[in-house]
Amino acid sequence: MKELRACRKCGRITRDLKCPECGGETTLEWDGYIYIIKPELSLLAKKIGKSKEGEYAIKTR
Repeated sequence: MKELRACRKCGRITRDLKCPECGGETTLEWDGYIYIIKPELSLLAKKIGKSKEGEYAIKTR
């Protein structure tokens, strides 16, 4: 099984080398994890600027 990677640009978590959301480069070096279910109702999603449902890394290196 492939390891989880995070996009350096948008933070989206994926198993791919390129982000399926923005096409950015992904990395194995990331910290923190957040899952956004309903971004239109989430204050946290609005605060961190995420408008799509999904899994995101809090910090990437």
